[in-house]
This record gives sequence, C-alpha cells and structure tokens, in this order.
Amino acid sequence: MAGETRKPAGMRTQLLLGLVVMIAVATVSVGAITAWATRWQVAEQQLAQGRLLGRTLAWVLAPVFKRRGELQRAASAVVGGEVRRIQVVDRASRPLAGAGPAYGRPLDDPTLVQAMNLEKPRTRLVEEDEGTMLLQVAAPILIQGRLAGAARMEVRVAEGELRWPGLFWVLMAFDGLLLVLFVGFVLTRYVVRPVERIQRAALQVTEGDLSARVAPEGGAELVSLAESFNTMTAHLRDQLQRLERQREEIVATREQVVRSEKLASVGRLAAGVAHEVGNPLQAIIGFSDMLARGGLDPERETDFHARLKSEAERIHLIIRQLLDYARPVEDAVEPVDLSAVVEQSLQLVGPQKKLRKVEVRLEGLEQLPAAAANTQRLVQVLVNLLLNAADAIGEGEEGSGAVTIQGRCDDEGQVEIRISNTGPAIPLEDRGRLFDPFYTTKDPGEGTGLGLSVAQSIIESYGGRLALAGNDETTFVITLDRWT
Repeated sequence: MAGETRKPAGMRTQLLLGLVVMIAVATVSVGAITAWATRWQVAEQQLAQGRLLGRTLAWVLAPVFKRRGELQRAASAVVGGEVRRIQVVDRASRPLAGAGPAYGRPLDDPTLVQAMNLEKPRTRLVEEDEGTMLLQVAAPILIQGRLAGAARMEVRVAEGELRWPGLFWVLMAFDGLLLVLFVGFVLTRYVVRPVERIQRAALQVTEGDLSARVAPEGGAELVSLAESFNTMTAHLRDQLQRLERQREEIVATREQVVRSEKLASVGRLAAGVAHEVGNPLQAIIGFSDMLARGGLDPERETDFHARLKSEAERIHLIIRQLLDYARPVEDAVEPVDLSAVVEQSLQLVGPQKKLRKVEVRLEGLEQLPAAAANTQRLVQVLVNLLLNAADAIGEGEEGSGAVTIQGRCDDEGQVEIRISNTGPAIPLEDRGRLFDPFYTTKDPGEGTGLGLSVAQSIIESYGGRLALAGNDETTFVITLDRWT
C-alpha cells in the first residue's frame, strides 16, 4: 500500500545477493578474458600451421612450376576437403594455374604481395560467412634461390575451433553456484545465526525478560558482541533490582510521610472534636443526674432517655468519622463521588472553632462525573485545604469570611474542584515555595510544613494536578481525570 515502509531484506539475503552479483561479474570477466586469450592462441596456432602449409605447398609446386600441365594437375589435386581454393601466379601476379571458385580472377591480395616481397610465407584469417573463417596462405615459390612466383591457398576454418567450448561456461556457472552455496553456508553458520540469536535475546529483553543470554559463538567479533550483550543484561537486571528496591523504599517513605501528615491533621482536628463532643457529654451527664434522682413522670423520663441516646449517637458519629479519617487506607484508584467527598470533608472540619461562623458555598458539585482517585486520600487533601482556608480567614476580621467549593468539568476528560476563601491573599514571595516540603508561614508548633507538599504528591500520584489558580492567590485547583 502507498505510504507503507518496506521492510528491508535480511542480512543473509543482502549478503548472498551481493555475493551472487560479484561472482557473476567475476565469472563473466574471467570467462571473457580466458575465451579471448584462448581464441588468440588458437588463431596463432592456425596461422603458424598456415605458414608451415605454405612452405610445404611451395616446395611441392616448385619442381613443376614451369610445366603448366603438371602445375595445373598438382594444383587441382590440392583442392578438396577444407582447402577451398588455390592459385598459382608468376612474379607479376598473373594467374598460371589453380582450382576452386574464381581461381582465374586476378588477385589483389596484400598478403600475396608481402610474401613475394619478403620471400616468406604470409597468412591471415578473414571471415567469409557467419560461422566460417578462411585461413589465407601465401607462399613464395623459389627456384634455385630466385623468386619465380607464388601460390595462394584458402582453407576453411570452423569458427567453433576459435571459440571456447560451451562446457567452459557450464563449468564456470557450476563453480560459481558451488561458491555461492559454500559462502552462504559459512555466512549462515558463523554470522547470520549468531546475529539472529542476539536479536531474539534482545527481543526478550525488550519484553522484560532480563534472564536472556546469548551463547558466545561465531567469529571473534560476534563472540565479543555476545559477551558484551550478556554483561549488559546482567548489569541492567542488577540496576532494575536496585531501582525496584529504591522505589519500594520511596513508596514506604511517602506512605509514612502521608500517614504522618494525616496524624498531624488529626491533631489539628482534635481540638474542635473535643469541643464538639463536650456539649453532648454535658447533656448526657445532666440527663443522667435527673434520671438518677427519680420522681419524673413516665413521659418526661422517656424523653430524657431519647435525648441520652441521641447525644450518645452524636458523639459516636463524631468519633467514628475521626477514626475513619485516621485509619490507614489502601492507595488504590477507584471511582470517586466528588460531591460525597466534599460533604465528608466538611463534616470532619465542621467542629473547628475557626469555621463555625464561616459561610461555606457549594457550586456545581452534584453535576460532576466520577473522578479516578481514592476517596480517603482525596478527603485528606480537602481537609488540609479547608483547614488552611480556616487559618487564612482567621487572620482577617474575626467571625467573618466565606469558603467556596466549586466543581467544573472540561472537554478533555478532566474534572476540577476549586477551593477559594475570602482571607488575605498569599504573598507573592511565598507562592514559589508554597508546595516545598517543610516550608510554612505558621508559628513553630502550629504546622509541619508538609501539608501542601503531601497533598500535591497525592493528587499527582493519580495523574492529576494541585496548584494555585493563575493569578488568584486565594484559590487552589484540584484537577483529576474522569473515571472511565
């Protein structure tokens, strides 16, 4: 399909293709050079034989050169078989005798002229028809050491005699194929298979199996590579084990810090709870004394018993909420009803003296979808923010102020809870260090400096954010992913 990335060929295929091309080029080159050299050698042999044949012909014709009849019979006797034509001429190149086609035609042959001038046999190869070569032999005829004339003969030579036999090419191709197979076997055995083993081991490592090992086989470089790979995976496994131990220690430390901050919050809640529990206890004591003195009519006695039960249940509810808040929880992600979380947090901080006259406004919480978090962890974050809001309002005019808790959702699959108060704005110089561990603006003994840092860590552990809202120094924003 268009746009798809083609997978490259394997190393074995690439190497074999390159080898085939190299061997093919080498075979053709060697074959061509060998064929040319052989053809040249065969041609030289033919020419040498032609010169010998020319001397023999001149020696045979010399005794009968001046007797035309015998000269013609001798010439005719020579023609036949591979000898195609013979001509005998005098010193002026005039025909004297001959046989074969067109033997009587005057000759304009430089070889014949050279033979008479040099008084030595001369030969040459010429192509007559496709597949047929002619060996032309010209030999001077000497009588008593003097040039009398010359004889010219043409001998058919099959071109196949000048070619390298087809078996040569078959053998060359067979040898090339054997060489490709041998080299392919060597590459597969000593290069490709060790590399494939390393590749499979690497895939195991990417899938998390750090026990994968590679047998050190093949050439020295591949053995070194396999040993380096085994050393790398061993070190990687040790590093991961060390990181896992460190992660477990960090998780344990974080859990301890979160737990410590939660206990600190319980301590801050304790004063308000003590006051909230004190009033019901006073009522219980008073009703108990009146019932102990007796003399009450049955209707009033029943009313006192009902009030005793109501006040006791009120105390039980307050204590149970505080114990539930302080109890360790499993930090698992679950769908969280944000409206219920806000209500639970307000019940916990409600008894606090600083919040008794503070107006709490809730906006848009009922329409929020479930968030991906942990209910008890989120309650801890909201309690911390609400207690900080109470402290901020307490620094302003006594008995006045408001806390607004607003819910929002966006189109990106996230929900927000905004907690704002009417207390003094956070100073600009404090904003950059607001979430730093152990940083606090409170007097010694009134805060650990871990509240906001722990709250931010809890929210970020669920993939969310806790920060101030833009340039608004009194609004904290909790952002969480929706539960899917």
